[in-house]
Amino acid sequence: MTGHKTLRRAVLAGTAAAAAMVVLLPQGAQAGGMDLIEVDPYEAVVINDAFVMGLLPEGDQNYVVSSPDSFDENVEAAKGFPGSQILPDSIGVGVYGEDDEIILIEGVWRLDEGVPFITVTPEGQDWGYGAQPVALEDEDGWGTFYFDPAAWDVVGVDSYTITASDADGEVFDELEVSLNF
Repeated sequence: MTGHKTLRRAVLAGTAAAAAMVVLLPQGAQAGGMDLIEVDPYEAVVINDAFVMGLLPEGDQNYVVSSPDSFDENVEAAKGFPGSQILPDSIGVGVYGEDDEIILIEGVWRLDEGVPFITVTPEGQDWGYGAQPVALEDEDGWGTFYFDPAAWDVVGVDSYTITASDADGEVFDELEVSLNF
């Protein structure tokens, strides 16, 4: 059985907490998935065999994550939705789980300037992996991201910390996600 939980964050981290956060990543964890993928509206971005993602110009920070077979139908339905509507300088995160394990982390970011660096750190690990950012071509200020644990051979994990930093390395948001909350 596959489940889906979505978290939306409306409170921003305090300046002192953000200044105190430093994320150190080993070279291997930084490899791949960092360059922004720019897409046309409604274009399917393949995450893996089970999931695709698409961004919509309708609404605020509107996007879809679905199975490839349901993508077109879900995009049509999402055209009528208001979108994620997250606050500036923040992220929203969704997780998909199966058998007490997170099998996909996806989310949305909003940042006035540039593309954030989003780190996904498994519970109990002191370094993380870079999530893949995606944005609509010719549109600034927001986009989405995803992290497929299986692509990195991360198995059996049910909790992660998601950290978003700006181009200067300043943390602007952080969320913890778990299948057991």
